[in-house]
Amino acid sequence: MSSPSDNRWFGSTLEFGSWRVRLAAPDERDAIMALRAKSFRGTASDNDSDAFDDTSLHLWVGHVGQGPSATARLALHHTPAQVLAGYSAQFYDLSRLAQAGLPVLELGRLCRAEASKNAEADVLRLIWAGVARIVLKTNAKRLVGCTSFPTINPADFAPVLSLLSAQHVGPHALRPDRKPGQSHSLASHQAPMHPSTARQMPPLLRAYLMLGGWVSDHIVIDPDLATSHIFTCVDIATMPEARKRLLTQLARG
Repeated sequence: MSSPSDNRWFGSTLEFGSWRVRLAAPDERDAIMALRAKSFRGTASDNDSDAFDDTSLHLWVGHVGQGPSATARLALHHTPAQVLAGYSAQFYDLSRLAQAGLPVLELGRLCRAEASKNAEADVLRLIWAGVARIVLKTNAKRLVGCTSFPTINPADFAPVLSLLSAQHVGPHALRPDRKPGQSHSLASHQAPMHPSTARQMPPLLRAYLMLGGWVSDHIVIDPDLATSHIFTCVDIATMPEARKRLLTQLARG
């Protein structure tokens, strides 16, 4: 895995008007962690750090002279062993995927400051610009991660889970098997779907699917974060060409 201070995997800062997208500097780690803690734990003084932080890249999105408005954690896995030691592999058996094309870029802990709520679409676009830059720099073959629902009760999103089960489960040759723990099959949460069902998905999950992504056939309850999450994967080679061109343009600034 790459050192979080290794800028080979990003390069120069991306500039979009007054917005900047880059890797966080070492002396900005506290601000990044405070933003994460506020988003995932409730208050900025809580602790959201874990063993994956020191071997990951940390994206910084914000305005010049201000603290971060958004962040995401990215880990570049060059070997099957690294895939199997990553964050997502705690919850999903990734044995098949780990053997199927490297490097893999793992995305997690994506969040934004409450003050940027009115610019949510812009902030997500900027995060994708940063992710796309790293994909281009590293020639990553796949983008993977756990996408969260804000509940520990899967029934709260039953129509969404039905839609995912019917249209977006990944190929058997790649998708994860279950690990011991609180997992639920998507097929066990069947519910009527409506034209608006897709809009009920978390924004990050919608973004993954618009990039041609696929999901696991089960979700996992994460009591630590009081969420449910689903494994998500984007195969870069099969990404829709229009989306690929757009992300390439964003990655070049």
